[in-house]
Amino acid sequence: MHFLPHLLLGWLTLVTLYACSKLLFQECSWDWVTGECLWYGGARQRRGQDSGCSRDQGSSGRTDSGYSRGQAAPRREWKPLCDVTSNRRIDWCELDGDVRVLGANGTVSLVAPPGADERAFRAESWRIKPYPRKPDSNAMRNVRELTVQSLTSPAASAAPACTDWHDVPGLVFSDRGYTGNYFHAYTDVILPLFLTAKQYSGEVLFLVSDFQMWWLGKFLPVFKNLSNYDMIDLGSDPRVHCFRHVQVGLSCHSDFSIEPWRAPNGYSMVDFTRFMRGTYGLPRAAAVPAARRPRLLVIARAHTRRFVNTEEIVRGAERVGFEVVVSEGGHEVAPFAELANTCDAMVGVHGAGLTNMVFLPTGGVVIQVVPLGGLEFVAGYFRGPSKDMGLRYLEYRISPEESTLIDQYPRDHPVFTNPDAVKSQGWNSLKEPYLDKQDVRLDMKRFRPVLKKAIAHLRQNKNKNNNN
Repeated sequence: MHFLPHLLLGWLTLVTLYACSKLLFQECSWDWVTGECLWYGGARQRRGQDSGCSRDQGSSGRTDSGYSRGQAAPRREWKPLCDVTSNRRIDWCELDGDVRVLGANGTVSLVAPPGADERAFRAESWRIKPYPRKPDSNAMRNVRELTVQSLTSPAASAAPACTDWHDVPGLVFSDRGYTGNYFHAYTDVILPLFLTAKQYSGEVLFLVSDFQMWWLGKFLPVFKNLSNYDMIDLGSDPRVHCFRHVQVGLSCHSDFSIEPWRAPNGYSMVDFTRFMRGTYGLPRAAAVPAARRPRLLVIARAHTRRFVNTEEIVRGAERVGFEVVVSEGGHEVAPFAELANTCDAMVGVHGAGLTNMVFLPTGGVVIQVVPLGGLEFVAGYFRGPSKDMGLRYLEYRISPEESTLIDQYPRDHPVFTNPDAVKSQGWNSLKEPYLDKQDVRLDMKRFRPVLKKAIAHLRQNKNKNNNN
């Protein structure tokens, strides 16, 4: 009877193989080299995930390629490569199958498999700028335009031959546009890249159009934390890179925001801040002051929208109970990230410096000082995101007497009496007085209640922690 266990094991093996083969031969081609199920349309399931032969829910329904090792795929309706209507910020494309990327001439090509018919595969060509500011011609003018195309016979046979094969997905994006601005670096690239790439756990390759080494070097820890591979400079790379899956243009939602119901794995802004703290090795996850006073970071802008009475602000915050540090930060991200993480709250006039709230511990406080000029609408770039990060948001709108515009214009000037009329003349008319010429002199008697709210919130955090 000792042979019965072996018979039973053999029978179970045959049943499992039969069940998987039914699904595999109907829905995908098995790559015995990589251990992957290559679904019709190119989306794949690694062996060992789920049952080993379950259908990948991310399959787009487009045609598979020569990667199928010659096995026929079932016919499905063709779907356009690119989506240029559903997202107001960016045009983006997904290609599954035999995808060939040639940076030298700016092409991303999906090559038809042998015998493909019109229902399953069609020739298309799209012109795409992979940067999320598509309505803004000024931002997009220096973004390189790429050709995203699908090639049928006879063009398919003339497609450039692969020089480098990759068994991980490729993400194509631009780092140009407004990325020299710290806020736009996050909302236009860093956050969308997290949203798109985090799900791959490092097994993804970045192909960067408009490669700016100074900028990429500035945020290199972020890129290394999202990808296990060196980035490729599409503009100077003569090779033909071949993939099973490529996305051109990053997934993005609203500015500096994630909508978890639309995000892979339900990612949220709390997840993003956790990722950023991990990227820079920051120790504080929660704003629970220990024996010391709660710490307030005053963001001191160097040029426009400065605090002109910084010393008075420091003294006022210390009287309320804060320990205060003042800094603007510099080119390097890590030192300022480390400083911000030691703080429990930050205060700053509306501007890119407030983006550093991503490094505050959860439960911290952000105080945005809104300058004169009806700028509540731009304040929204930080109002909603800070709450989504698990931070307490406080907003302080200055009075005309707290603006240095009072020293430049008579009190009955439209800059004070009719900001809407000034704004109606266009962006530059708004920008010059309210964003470029205006500094802030906080009235500490008027501002003090805001500081009290902030410190009361932090002490409440401490009491909750002690009770737990």
